Amino acid sequence: MKRMLLTCLAVMFLLSACALEIPQPDLNTNLPTEEKEMLTGKVDYNPNPQYIPEDAEELADANNQFAFDLYQQLNSGQGNILYSPYSLYQALTMVYAGARGDTASQFENVLHYPLSQEEIHAVSNALNLALSSQSNDSGQADQKFTLEIANALWAQRDGYIEQSYLDLISEHYAAGMRTVDFAQSQEAADLINQWAQENTNDKIKEIANPSMFNVNTRLALTNAVYFKGAWLFPFMEENTTKEDFTLLDGEKIEVDMMMTSEEFRAIKNDQVQMVELRYHGSPIVMDLIAPIDGSWEAFSQTLTSGLLDDYIEQLETKRVNLSLPKFKIETPEMDLINPMQELGLIDVFGMNADLSGMTGDKSLLISTLVQKAFIDVNEAGTEAAAVTIAVAQEKAMISPDPITISFDSPFLFLIRDTNTGAILFIGQLMQP
Repeated sequence: MKRMLLTCLAVMFLLSACALEIPQPDLNTNLPTEEKEMLTGKVDYNPNPQYIPEDAEELADANNQFAFDLYQQLNSGQGNILYSPYSLYQALTMVYAGARGDTASQFENVLHYPLSQEEIHAVSNALNLALSSQSNDSGQADQKFTLEIANALWAQRDGYIEQSYLDLISEHYAAGMRTVDFAQSQEAADLINQWAQENTNDKIKEIANPSMFNVNTRLALTNAVYFKGAWLFPFMEENTTKEDFTLLDGEKIEVDMMMTSEEFRAIKNDQVQMVELRYHGSPIVMDLIAPIDGSWEAFSQTLTSGLLDDYIEQLETKRVNLSLPKFKIETPEMDLINPMQELGLIDVFGMNADLSGMTGDKSLLISTLVQKAFIDVNEAGTEAAAVTIAVAQEKAMISPDPITISFDSPFLFLIRDTNTGAILFIGQLMQP
């Protein structure tokens, strides 16, 4: 049942991963000065991590529990939502590798880690491998199934990273390290955005912006997830018609509604309707779930991974006359610091952050944690992508967020002597 839950959540929350083996040159922990140089730890990526299968299932369960915890934080009740908890989970777990003390404890509580810090990364690697092994390139465009992940570590040139941290990220996340000059913020953003674009089939073209980086930025971690799958039972384009879609406020809008009649695993009772859509050549599915009585608020506020597990247990194969709107969602850049703080991950974003596993001291905190996501659901199948970026910066050098002041309406002005305090002139401008 746990394995079924894992696969069912795969597309609903973009739960997708793979591991890439990359060259592993020798590295001194004093970072070289050449910009854009690709380096890794002294330990090669491990494609055969030692783990217990039950541990991987427990880690998948932890990811799923976190997925719904975050959903409750992001759910506004009205707007579209799309995010990849798996991508965020991976990025945060790479940060966790450098966390110590209370900071590490908060990661463990919020991410529901079922294993110790010494064990979690090997099992995370194993879970990635289990997922990536499902990819299928049949050579036929309408049957191809792709599931990919990429990790990268971006470090300030001439900086310092603990060799043990670099080795761990290399061994279990295949994360190559690129050295950049974050003081050249536009160039750093361009490099990361190019990486994101290359690792999401051009779906996420911009995740980094220059405001994320400055002379005090020391490290950035990125994770990219890309998924593409063709339906096992494609919708016929000739059956797609214009139909009404009812919004929560009762307003009806016209959409392109896809229609089919096939054998699906499904349930429909007094509370909920659910259909499981399979992809060709893949154990991954898309779950479609909605309340029967239209009480969306009560439904969404009580949805948990455990309740979803119950629904999956009730699925039975039956013929379904299915109507599903075509849809495409591309989220704006989502700032995830506040939602994570609400869940209890607090210290890592402030002056109490202990990321000494990264640099050997407590000088760093996470100043940026953002994600962008994309999904396109049509007659042929689904394409989805997400990129997460976490940026580490020196605590003492954090600049406050700028404020915006615009004198674009009448204002008062003074000319004042600061030694005596005497006001020499006073006036107001009502019309320039």
